[in-house]
Amino acid sequence: MQKLNLPSFQFRFKKDDQNRPCIFDSIRKKWLVFTPEEWVRQNWIRFIVEFLNYPEGIIQIESGLKVNENQRRSDVLIYKASEATVLIECKAPKIKISESTLSQALNYNQVYKAKYIVLSNGLSHKIFFVSEGEIKQLNELPKFEDL
Repeated sequence: MQKLNLPSFQFRFKKDDQNRPCIFDSIRKKWLVFTPEEWVRQNWIRFIVEFLNYPEGIIQIESGLKVNENQRRSDVLIYKASEATVLIECKAPKIKISESTLSQALNYNQVYKAKYIVLSNGLSHKIFFVSEGEIKQLNELPKFEDL
């Protein structure tokens, strides 16, 4: 389990019937195969809930969407007042956050129109505010009450 550039959280782990390591997802209430990307996603979920006061009930994980006639899934989508507000795209720690990562998130955001985009591999995080076609990089994601 790689140490990430996020606070440490307690998680539940087990092996599935095929002896694969699994992590419990508290939002979806189910066990998921433990992959490097899932490790980053679960840590971000705990971070936004425990440090930024985002209610668990407004978080959607792996939402399906169509981009250029292709079926895709966003990692984490957060709603406020029934509007997509934060889009978080997670990558495995070995994947560099790059222009192509931002391009992927911006393509997804053509559908969602979220104001905030977070790109993270667990070690490096990039946070953007998107408004009327302009993108501004931020130092941190706002707390829920400040959205």
